[in-house]
Amino acid sequence: MVQQIFTIFTAERLSVALVYLMGSTVGAFAARGMSPVQWGGAMLAVLGAILVAVLVHTAPEKPKAKAPAR
Repeated sequence: MVQQIFTIFTAERLSVALVYLMGSTVGAFAARGMSPVQWGGAMLAVLGAILVAVLVHTAPEKPKAKAPAR
């Protein structure tokens, strides 16, 4: 039980960190100047990170096994 809660919180925190990291990286490179192709790649990277975060937050839980009745 504790492992499952720890895994869920870890996945959520890592997905938020990924979005933050992608945003800050793209921002740093945008400040230096980027070509249109680089802008497209940066947009895809940020959207991919957001997609990962959304999937982590909306993923359904695994069905729990039921104990046989005695």
